[in-house]
Amino acid sequence: MFVQSLSGKPPAFHAALLVVTLVPLYLGSYQYRLRHHYGGAARLRTGRPPSTDFVGDWLESHVVQPFNPSAILSHCNRTEWHPNLVFNLDNANGGIGNVRGSFMDFLFYAIEAGASIILPGMASRSQTDLSNVWADRAPFDSMFDEEWFLWAMGQACPQMAVYKPEKGQKMAAALPGNYLPRSRRMDVDPGSSKKMYLEHLDTWLKEKPEFKPDELTLVNLERTLWEVDTRSLPLGLRRSLGQVLRINPRVRRLAAVVVQNLASRYYKHIDPRDAVPKRAFYGAHLRTEADARSAGWFNEPNTNFSAQTDAYIGQALKHKLKVMYAASGNATDLALFKAKAAARAPPLNVTFKLDLLPPDALDELKQLTWDQQALVDYEVLQRCSVFGGFVKSSFSYNIAITRNQWLEDEGRVTDPWFVIHEEVGVAFDDGISRVLGRDGWHESRIPRGMWP
Repeated sequence: MFVQSLSGKPPAFHAALLVVTLVPLYLGSYQYRLRHHYGGAARLRTGRPPSTDFVGDWLESHVVQPFNPSAILSHCNRTEWHPNLVFNLDNANGGIGNVRGSFMDFLFYAIEAGASIILPGMASRSQTDLSNVWADRAPFDSMFDEEWFLWAMGQACPQMAVYKPEKGQKMAAALPGNYLPRSRRMDVDPGSSKKMYLEHLDTWLKEKPEFKPDELTLVNLERTLWEVDTRSLPLGLRRSLGQVLRINPRVRRLAAVVVQNLASRYYKHIDPRDAVPKRAFYGAHLRTEADARSAGWFNEPNTNFSAQTDAYIGQALKHKLKVMYAASGNATDLALFKAKAAARAPPLNVTFKLDLLPPDALDELKQLTWDQQALVDYEVLQRCSVFGGFVKSSFSYNIAITRNQWLEDEGRVTDPWFVIHEEVGVAFDDGISRVLGRDGWHESRIPRGMWP
């Protein structure tokens, strides 16, 4: 009788019944995803005991976590591997934003080619002339966590051997010239596929008289930057591969001390186990160093010191954050920013790493290179409550893109590029990270070419 009575109802009734049935199922599945997707919202636990080891808990926590190697493993299992082919990255240089981008391109190109790699290093900048980024060479662990990288790649891609030549050890001769891989930017050219890249590599190898497929072949790869359309790849692969590069733990420890002292000085409750603490502090990347001025960046709208600091102060006030952590290689502008914020009524507190490190940690910081010192800021800014950065800075974009992945893991999916239709002079805003300024080249290259 009940079935017969339902069959006599109009179509609108059945549609409404379907909605009433499916909505609870959808909401239930959504809540389950929040609590289980990559372990995201599960980190928002309630009632957990307070942290008793701030630095230790900070080091155990990461913005994108946990690491799940399965997507990389699947990609590696679909690759045809060539044990005799070894790639060596040449000419990686710059700060963390550019070096990380070059390393990630190199790693992805090696995986797709089925090549092993030499643990990459980089050029290092002169400490007396910061514009000279080719002054010397620096090893992988000057920026990154080598032990973690080797373990993570061993789990995710066991087919890839990672060689680390010892100091003074003679290496096999590389094929003449540097190989510049074909772009994998599918968004720019649909023909930039894996197939076309491998054909390009194969042609380059066969043009070398020294190339013998059955013998060890060392290929020096010219550096590339954001040449992989990461958003055309499976989400799990894009999310996980970037996790194999973690900042050197010595630097991360200094960052943990910075945030611990910030919390103590300004009476902020910050749980080091929270990747992105709520209502704690604003993080600003003040990009006003001499190289930016020399490049003419400040001649454009929304770019100079006043524009950047006004925007950062405005955003901090909007989010009701009265403590701002500022990062810049320009010590003079940091002091001016601090004074500008303090002159407001009521005043805002601007602080930075030199203010927050105790004497012993400050001595340790001064032993680091200029780029290594910037890594402390990089770590702190990744884990601020709200972040503000600059459009022409790969440093800023790295932070924003990584934090945006955290938002996705938490189930809070936004369109960070919608802001360009709403506001003037803003390139990216997902609610917790905002990139100031507009620049066509950086906007087209970085967001799709960067790994979170």
